[in-house]
Amino acid sequence: MSGFDNDQSPLADTEVHYLRSEHVGDEFKIFVGHCGIAADAPPPVVLYVTDANGMFGSAVETVRFMQLSAHLPPILVVGIGYRMGGLADTTVVRVRDFTPTVDRAFEKYFPSFSVMGGAPQFLAFIREELQPWVQARYRVADDATYFGHSMGGLFGTYVMLTEPETFRRYAIGSPSLWWHGDMMFDHEARYAATHADLPASAFFAVGAFEDHDGRQREASPLPAEERAAAALRYIDMVADTERMVDRLRSRNYPSLAVTGTVLADEFHITVPQLNLSRALRQLFDAPR
Repeated sequence: MSGFDNDQSPLADTEVHYLRSEHVGDEFKIFVGHCGIAADAPPPVVLYVTDANGMFGSAVETVRFMQLSAHLPPILVVGIGYRMGGLADTTVVRVRDFTPTVDRAFEKYFPSFSVMGGAPQFLAFIREELQPWVQARYRVADDATYFGHSMGGLFGTYVMLTEPETFRRYAIGSPSLWWHGDMMFDHEARYAATHADLPASAFFAVGAFEDHDGRQREASPLPAEERAAAALRYIDMVADTERMVDRLRSRNYPSLAVTGTVLADEFHITVPQLNLSRALRQLFDAPR
């Protein structure tokens, strides 16, 4: 890809831009990675990745490794991040943007996360501000894929059940479907009651150790106070993910292709990149 000073960047053929959102009332850091795209050729596919402060680099290189054997087409990776440092610095704003509702039970345990329920505004930012900007700047085709992990997976599920045409493919990694009780399952039921179809391809993945017992083992090296916080709430993300996949399959939507898998021996913090790799293989019909 011409036009980049690759000697000045640890991640070749990438850009960073800043985009103000009137919907959210904040400025986003937009990471862009050109993966296998010929010079002066418009990219045929865009992969939108949330949590870009932590996921962008690994997403770009995962795509590039898979392209070495032509398992993926040329892809423009667009990471949605924040004007902050690494992933750990973004915890408050990602709860603000990725959650569809206000969950006071969550706030009781974690009072610093008092701003939540901003998913409708974040979705409006993507649809009405970010995607038109990407389409105009990079001349991309109308072929968008989404990847989100954890609360990013919750947000992806929300988008698929609200404005499914936003993306053609949904890679849903370890979704936080525990948010606000059965809220997302109620949302799924309301969608099913008012729609005869759901036009999307979706891949759900979760680590086998993302059940309640695995979460306690994952937290075992943490200080005692943080270990205790992890034990306060019973969360089984494996069961939640399998339940959502089963619910979606049971609707028999003509245009929905949905697949789910549980990845052996993986915790919530070890599985994100594997979730993405497996999702890309499935959604782009790569060898497997």
